[in-house]
Amino acid sequence: MGETWEDRLDMAVSLSELNVKSIPINALMPIKGTPLENTERITENDILRTIAFFRYIVPEADIRLAAGRNLMKDSGAQAFLSGADSTITGDMLTTSGNDIHGDVEMLKCMGFSI
Repeated sequence: MGETWEDRLDMAVSLSELNVKSIPINALMPIKGTPLENTERITENDILRTIAFFRYIVPEADIRLAAGRNLMKDSGAQAFLSGADSTITGDMLTTSGNDIHGDVEMLKCMGFSI
């Protein structure tokens, strides 16, 4: 949404100081007809870097993938190798999300236990 890397770092440090247990990582999915419809999308590399440094700064928190997984290759598989340890899945999202069965299969193929 236009935040800087410094903004993201400040958020990670603040969440660490608050001892949060869960951090959802959202990547804006611009939707036509909304105020942010023309906002530039974040790159997959930037999503992965964001996940990695949140994991480093707040190691005890659950880093949850939320909005924006469809911006990444392979349903965001690389995000789990970058530090994400959970995800929001199914049809509870504003835009079409990932199927829970596909997510379970992907994670099992990567060697994770569900």
